[in-house]
Amino acid sequence: MKKIRRICLVGLLTALSLLCCACGSGFTKRGRTDDPADAGSANTAPVSPLDTPYVGIVLKSLENPYFDLIKAGAEDEADELGVEVMIFSPEEEDDTEDQAEMLRTMATMAVDVIAIAPVDADALQDGLTLATQNGKILIAVDTSLRYDGCSCYIGTDNYTAAYRQGSYAAGLVDKGAYAVILRGQAQDKAHTLREYGLEDALHDGGIHVLDTEICNSSEEQAEEAMRHLLKTHPTIDVVCTTSDSMALGAYRAIAEAGLGDTIHIVSFDGMQEVSELVRTGEIDAVFAQDAYEIGRECIRNAVKLYQGEEVPETIHTDVTLITQETAQAHIDEVNRRLRREKTK
Repeated sequence: MKKIRRICLVGLLTALSLLCCACGSGFTKRGRTDDPADAGSANTAPVSPLDTPYVGIVLKSLENPYFDLIKAGAEDEADELGVEVMIFSPEEEDDTEDQAEMLRTMATMAVDVIAIAPVDADALQDGLTLATQNGKILIAVDTSLRYDGCSCYIGTDNYTAAYRQGSYAAGLVDKGAYAVILRGQAQDKAHTLREYGLEDALHDGGIHVLDTEICNSSEEQAEEAMRHLLKTHPTIDVVCTTSDSMALGAYRAIAEAGLGDTIHIVSFDGMQEVSELVRTGEIDAVFAQDAYEIGRECIRNAVKLYQGEEVPETIHTDVTLITQETAQAHIDEVNRRLRREKTK
């Protein structure tokens, strides 16, 4: 099965609309899985094909393993329930134009439900309107979406989870210590809520927030920002990031400056690279989202909505604190869930 990276949309709109049930570049048509180990719906019998929707999912970049894990969960749940699913994803996480075009394309196809992880809600308005006009059921995943036609949000309670992250970080240092925050895209609501949660928790813990840098979930931008922050704020005691990619960049800059033993890092997401650094004690902790469960919930609730059932407007999945003692088990679990062979 081909791994979805990026689709060329120009000139394919009509063809894709006619071929949405075929397998090819741009989306995955799922068959049954041979490994029932992650059978989150083990007690749920597959529904009749006549009662199942065709589900389209538009994620942020699959270069971020977090979204690859959402994809894995969605595909596994689709296999369990006998649901067809296609998944689109832009190459870069901050490529709002490409994601918007993907949504517009999917809105014209013969899918019944569209789930989207919005980067920039404003950029998606045309596609959301088109999807509604074409009778699609809409679900927001990972990042909530202010749109009247959106049936529900499935994902982390970003503010509360980040508050827990900030509280943990504050507990690593003395009151009166200094912190900086590295966050994702300015227009991304999930990162904004995490920023707010971190700021409030650090403040409540008696920690001074010196600065917040927008690093667009980029390792390279975070590394450069951290180098700059170390020069302008030599008193930094703790760094909090709103996603793992930025924690990796911050770690490199801090290690390069020889400050790895004095500056604490607490991250958010729980992917393998950062979890490995937690295991070795080079990053203090990470709050891991359950991206795999988000993917599963996406398919479960797509089926319910398609069948006319009511679902909650907000479906929150949990976060788990990963420390040095629990990091290896967490890494093993993530790798097991991503057991599929990955090809571009």
